[in-house]
Amino acid sequence: MENAVHAMIMAFSVIILVIALSISMYIFGQIGSTSQVLLYAADKTNYYDNISVSNDAENQITRYVDVDTIIPTLYRYYKENFCVKICDATDGMNANLVQIFDVNLEGKVRTAASATVKTREQIALNNLYNKQSENLYLFEAPWIGNTEAIKTRVDYYISGKAGYINNSYVDYTTNNLKKYMDKKEGTNENKYKFKETFAQYIFSGDTFTTDEGETFINGSKGNDKIVITYTIEKND
Repeated sequence: MENAVHAMIMAFSVIILVIALSISMYIFGQIGSTSQVLLYAADKTNYYDNISVSNDAENQITRYVDVDTIIPTLYRYYKENFCVKICDATDGMNANLVQIFDVNLEGKVRTAASATVKTREQIALNNLYNKQSENLYLFEAPWIGNTEAIKTRVDYYISGKAGYINNSYVDYTTNNLKKYMDKKEGTNENKYKFKETFAQYIFSGDTFTTDEGETFINGSKGNDKIVITYTIEKND
C-alpha cells in the first residue's frame, strides 16, 4: 500500500513538472515574441519601405514616392517628433520650401507670436513663419499642445481646406498638397513626382535662428533629429 502511495505521489509530481515546464516554455515564448514586437516598434526604420540609396550623403537616403507615402508621414510627424519639409521644384530650378511640419519649431513659432518683448530668434521666426503674405505662414501655430488640433491642421493641408483651430483661422486653400495630386491630361499618370529624402542630423544643445532664417546648434554632438524632405517636381 505504501509503495502504491509513493508511486502515485511520484506520478503526480511528474505531471506537475510537465505542466510547469509547459507553462514556462509558453511564457518564454511569449516573452520572446513580445520582445521582438517591442524592438520592431522601437526601430523607426522598420516603418520605412525598402529603398535604394542614391549616395547623396552618408546620412541621407533618397527615393521617389507617390502621394500615398507622403500622407501617412504627415500624420505621424507629431507622434514621432520628426520634421517634414515640403519643397516645390516644379519650375525646374530651385526647390523652394513651401510648408514645414515640426512640433518643436511650431512651439517656438507659437511662443514668438505671443511674446511682448521678442528675442532676435523670435523676430526671425516671426519674419519666416508669421507673415500672412508668405507660403510658410503657420498661422501662429494654434494647434500646438492638442493632438486632435494638429491632426486637423494636417487634414486641412492635405485636402486644401480652411477652418478654425482653437479660434484661429487656418487657410490652406492655396498652399496645400491637393494641388500636386493632379493627373496628366487624358492619362492616369501623375502630373508631379515626389523626391523623398531622409536625413539624420546629430546634435545637442539649444538652437538659435539668425535674422536670415538660418538655424544653428549650440553645444556638442549627441542627440539626433530625422528630417524628411519631399521635393515636388514635374513628372516629364
